[in-house]
Amino acid sequence: MNRRIAHRYALALIGLAEELSILDKVAEDMNSVEETIRESRGLRLLLSSPVVTPDRKLKVLTEIFGKQLCEQSLAFIALLIRKGRSEYLFATAEEFLGMLDAKRGILNARIRSASALSEEQQLQVQAKLEHMTGKSIRPMFAIDPALRGGFVARIGDEMVDASLAHQLELLREEFKRGGSPILN
Repeated sequence: MNRRIAHRYALALIGLAEELSILDKVAEDMNSVEETIRESRGLRLLLSSPVVTPDRKLKVLTEIFGKQLCEQSLAFIALLIRKGRSEYLFATAEEFLGMLDAKRGILNARIRSASALSEEQQLQVQAKLEHMTGKSIRPMFAIDPALRGGFVARIGDEMVDASLAHQLELLREEFKRGGSPILN
């Protein structure tokens, strides 16, 4: 799928939403659209199907989103469908949310830990990542039993490995070089 097309539509939607001072509402709408499409294989198939008519696609989306989205978001969805770009709706919503996060200085972080972290531990991890990046972090925590301890965070293309296995590897390397953080 061509992300450039989705990027252009998302950019236009951000511009419109800013102009009308409804950026937060449109962001909420695009988040809802993105989540709904991500969770529904049938809806993804419908949007990408060349057999289903644009009118039918619009009718289905209006039934799903008609009562919860603002008028401008619904008009934007209708525009995509009329232009024959319904298969780009999901990517456009993703691009919109990503661009808005970048504009607001927010990074998404996927954080895996060996066991569930307490709320206090989650806040500590989030604070450390925010300090490292200098930006606000939107954390998404998950449990990964393969980790023996610590956590691994993915922020965009970067990985922060504070797992027990990684810490032991660093210690092993330090010993190989003839030093020890414990003895120094």
